[in-house]
Amino acid sequence: MTQFNRATLAKVLDVLGSEHAGEALAAAKLATAMVREAGFSWDEVLRSDLPAKRAAPASAWNADSASALGPGPMGMRRERDLSPYEQFFMLLLSPRTPNHVKKELRGWEARVLDGEITPQEKQDLRQLFKQFVA
Repeated sequence: MTQFNRATLAKVLDVLGSEHAGEALAAAKLATAMVREAGFSWDEVLRSDLPAKRAAPASAWNADSASALGPGPMGMRRERDLSPYEQFFMLLLSPRTPNHVKKELRGWEARVLDGEITPQEKQDLRQLFKQFVA
């Protein structure tokens, strides 16, 4: 179970208006994952008052590091590695990511969304994510 942050969800949903279809699709997938991982349905999220949180569902997860415990960045679970596009969007949405880094990331956008980034770029993205988000 993760903490649910409406402000973060609102930022992710704002990306749905992007003129880039891949960016909008990635935002939709990220928003859906945020709602599901917090244990809510969309109906509950769209109500003005959220009900009390449900018990956390039992899940098999990789707990081979202490960093897998507790709520993750921006309300995401740490029970799985985030995909490059999830890391990408969290970097763009994070207030801790400097503007010059966000500007550089925009150049990667099409390749990240198409899944065409190099292994080195994946590693760089992971490092930036750890530095500014996690």
